[in-house]
Amino acid sequence: MILLKAAAVLLFNFIMYLSYGSLVCIRKGKEWSLPLTLSVGFFTYYAVFAVFSVPIMLTYRPLTLLTTVWLIPCAAVLVISFLLFAGQWARKFKSMAADAAQNRIFWIAIALICVLMTALTVITYSFTLDAAYYVAQVSTNVDTNMINVYDPFTGNWQDHFELRYVFATYYANDAVICSLTGLPALVQTKSVMCATVMIIVNILYVCICGYFFKDRTRALLMYAFMTLTNLMFISIYTAPNFLMTRTYEGKTIVGNISVILIFLLYMMLVNNAEEKGIFIKLFIVCLGTATVSSTANMVIPAQVCILFFPYALLHRKPAVLVKSLLCIVPEIAMMLMYVLYVKGYFAIYTFPR
Repeated sequence: MILLKAAAVLLFNFIMYLSYGSLVCIRKGKEWSLPLTLSVGFFTYYAVFAVFSVPIMLTYRPLTLLTTVWLIPCAAVLVISFLLFAGQWARKFKSMAADAAQNRIFWIAIALICVLMTALTVITYSFTLDAAYYVAQVSTNVDTNMINVYDPFTGNWQDHFELRYVFATYYANDAVICSLTGLPALVQTKSVMCATVMIIVNILYVCICGYFFKDRTRALLMYAFMTLTNLMFISIYTAPNFLMTRTYEGKTIVGNISVILIFLLYMMLVNNAEEKGIFIKLFIVCLGTATVSSTANMVIPAQVCILFFPYALLHRKPAVLVKSLLCIVPEIAMMLMYVLYVKGYFAIYTFPR
């Protein structure tokens, strides 16, 4: 029964990402990318979730209230997206099926590698302190019917919210899903979200390989080498280490989804794609990243500056420079807030004062 629930939640994740992403990425009469739509939808989902979860959390309301409230925007987005984009979804999946029929070896190999990597991450025994904290945080929220008020390790009521985690509402969403479905916290985090993250990462890998090589054989070889790198390049604080052993953590998402997706958006800009659409997507990715990890998101401003600033200067496009700076405002705001908190300038208490 638990396996069926886990599979259903996994499928639900991608349906919601597609629904949220379609509102941002699909425009009438224009070609759209399914990998890009799913990935941008991932961050749109968590950015919108933060808007609903933070006020409820900071006013000490129960988790069940957030669970009920969150169903409203999800249902609305699902219905609206289905009404607007069902035809385009059907055409996209039909064209993908036709392509798969013509390139069976390529897509079978892709599927096998993706399934293998996903299975490896799901069955890996994660025993890090952070991993224990995140799972315990989700479990504690469900058991106490509160949001980030109790210490996950001791069960004691915390004097103030731990800012490193309080605005990383990604884990609060796990608690909402557990509250809604009855899934154990360990299954939701360690299995469902592990599989979700790994599938998205592999989708982005295939997308990038397609950008570099139109020849399917070369694209497959590049994808295989990227996978091999993740398996072999594991040392402390590397993206592959987090991807393979701490897959469901926020740092993993930042290092293996956010960074890759921003690079993909940069490639689209270099290939003369529509600037307006690119920077809307970039802002959503940056905003969503800030709700996934309050600390690892600090790498995003550096990446945006490294990629987009030289492009703006070389092509003499000050508008690109301004738009890039606006996109990283959520990260900068989170960084400043975290530094001020660590230095003791303020605290957000878990009870009215």
